[in-house]
Amino acid sequence: MNKDYITEPISIIIVDDHMLFRQSLATMLANIPEIEVVGTTGDGRESLRLLDRLKPTVIILDISMPGLGGLDLAPRIRETGLPTEILMLSMHDNSNYVYRAFKAGCRGYVLKSDSAEELQRAIRAVARKETYLSPGIASDFIDHLLAKAETGDSPTSLLTPREQEICHLVAQGRTTDQLATDLCISPKTVRVHVANVMKKLSCQSRTELALRLQEMENF
Repeated sequence: MNKDYITEPISIIIVDDHMLFRQSLATMLANIPEIEVVGTTGDGRESLRLLDRLKPTVIILDISMPGLGGLDLAPRIRETGLPTEILMLSMHDNSNYVYRAFKAGCRGYVLKSDSAEELQRAIRAVARKETYLSPGIASDFIDHLLAKAETGDSPTSLLTPREQEICHLVAQGRTTDQLATDLCISPKTVRVHVANVMKKLSCQSRTELALRLQEMENF
């Protein structure tokens, strides 16, 4: 079975104040068999009402909206206790926005300039409760992080070259099986490497690892 897909439909609410973009996105996602758009809105407060009524698998938020923007909405969504995962879809590639989004409770962050295929991968990943970060952003902040590691100014200086490579791929949202394929090693070996990285960086989960990498990038 291809683990890029999940067996149950992924229900989605889209929250973006630009009507044309919101409608275009809903139309595009409606053509994907395992994805079902159950609601759209351009109003943050309305999104909370829709969330309570529809209880979607994923809610897609824009950062910049009048009133309640994505960074304000994310912690409120987490406070509801619902299992809905939050995917931030933004025009902002600034690492500070990315850090704040994950800190607020988002599971993934993608850019409006990313491809439709990239967005679909992000939706599927966060629906599986996996952290997902736009590859363009991931490359920038991981390159900066590893540059610090070379001078010994970062906690990642404790990592081996293979573990640093693992960090690159984890930040791109790669699953264990995908990491194994990319690195030509077994999934068991991948899990050992990831466990070692999380231990060295004092992380309990991949989500925490992604957040930790962001914190070090902003250090």
